[in-house]
Amino acid sequence: MFIQMTHAERSSIIHIKKEDVGMYRKNQWMALCGIIFSLMMIFSFIGCAKKAVNGSPGTASDKEVTSEVKVATSSEAKTDAAAPASAITEYVVKKGENLWWIAKYKDVYGDAYLWAIIYKANKGQIKDPNRIYPGQKLIIPRDGFTMKDIKKARKLAGAKKPYTPPQDSKPPIK
Repeated sequence: MFIQMTHAERSSIIHIKKEDVGMYRKNQWMALCGIIFSLMMIFSFIGCAKKAVNGSPGTASDKEVTSEVKVATSSEAKTDAAAPASAITEYVVKKGENLWWIAKYKDVYGDAYLWAIIYKANKGQIKDPNRIYPGQKLIIPRDGFTMKDIKKARKLAGAKKPYTPPQDSKPPIK
């Protein structure tokens, strides 16, 4: 059975259908915007937040850092003259920091690409290198690596060739 409709009736049905489709797409768009906004709000409170302001830029705060301090005799002072006095061996993570920033601090390594060395030294307490938490005490290795190990860590971290560290950095080389 065929129902006959006039052209006006057919166009009004098509018009209604187009309007329904447009409304459906508008609802999809609004739902997508709502999901994106919700995710942005959730992730703004998780993970990396603003950098702490209490320390000077490029150095770690003295309150949060344990320095390796030695009382040297005159013979030890001559042999340890090459070792930097501000080299830290342990670092307490502050809110908003990540391994990249910590490795970049001048009193840590001065080279952000050496974050992989800190990660490897602390694999027992860091499951994901992208997630570290305030209050974690990280061990900062100071020696025991060859230049080959340093280049490998820099390559892993995404440094460009050549993988040698910058002149002003303090890599943990034997």
